[in-house]
Amino acid sequence: MHHLDLLKSAATILKQTLWHPKVRVILGLGISLAIALLVVLDMEWGSLSHQFEDFPIGYALASLFIFSVATALRAYRWQVLFLGEKVPLHRLLLVQNAGIGINSISPIRIVSEAAQFFLLTIRYRVRSEMVAATLGIQRVLDFVIGAILLGIGLMLLPGLKGFALYVIGAGVLAAVSVIAVPTIIWFGSRPGLTHLQLLASTSTSLRNLVKARVKLSWSFLLTLGYWLLLGSSAWILAYGMGIEISLLVATLLVIGTLTFVALIPSLPASVGTFEFAVYYFLTTIGVGSGEALGFALVIHAILFLPPILIAVLVFGSWTLIGRSKSPANTRITATEALAAQSPPAD
Repeated sequence: MHHLDLLKSAATILKQTLWHPKVRVILGLGISLAIALLVVLDMEWGSLSHQFEDFPIGYALASLFIFSVATALRAYRWQVLFLGEKVPLHRLLLVQNAGIGINSISPIRIVSEAAQFFLLTIRYRVRSEMVAATLGIQRVLDFVIGAILLGIGLMLLPGLKGFALYVIGAGVLAAVSVIAVPTIIWFGSRPGLTHLQLLASTSTSLRNLVKARVKLSWSFLLTLGYWLLLGSSAWILAYGMGIEISLLVATLLVIGTLTFVALIPSLPASVGTFEFAVYYFLTTIGVGSGEALGFALVIHAILFLPPILIAVLVFGSWTLIGRSKSPANTRITATEALAAQSPPAD
């Protein structure tokens, strides 16, 4: 019994320590520096500089455009999931990207949904139970589609057999997320827990969403389209930079990298860990080290900078403008705030 108490105490201390933002920043810095050292030692610097001598700016802009379409499609998927409440698409697009952006620069990489929940419920007065339910279903859809695509890639591409354990882990994560939905519904309907209003109301919203089969099927297809568009964004950039990979490989690269950087402590915006994940994946399938790192640097900027900039605009406009508004008049978007500050067109 004494040993069990010691193990519990040690686990509690370890959890509290690793959860502390400062510790995670230091740990992320250490991991990023170690990864950077590994890449530097393995780098062919001549091939890296060659990547930027005649940089394909047109392909980079096309990649950015496709990424923008993908983010709009993701916001539309979120809009589809709302039952009995019409939330403007532009508002969901801003909130979603603001959450992703603030999550990217946070030392604790689990604040994306929390920030989106906060913005929609507190700032825009959307019902909290519906926001919580739709955010949860979106996450489940992302896990499931990601696991399916990774599984297909493992079966069709022999060169990815070394990533088998990673794919199995993604499958387990998807299964757990699916099981979590009926579990939350069950707990929320227990008589002894009905005093937990958010849990009970979210449980009801989840139950209604699960019954909306047409909306769920449509959202499933939209999720598939979202990930394929992200893969297309990476694929067209790779093509422009002279890296020959298929659309499926590019899609798996994006899914695997974004999942990896979400789980591993790192510097803000996943600096270092993102480049390593892309570098390792591409060099494993035969891409040169210089080409792999050059591509990693550019696709990192395309995928991460827009949400971070939107987060700065949304929270910045709220700080500058929102505080002067009464709670009843806080339904103002970043776009509206910027428009109010801009001079009228002639």
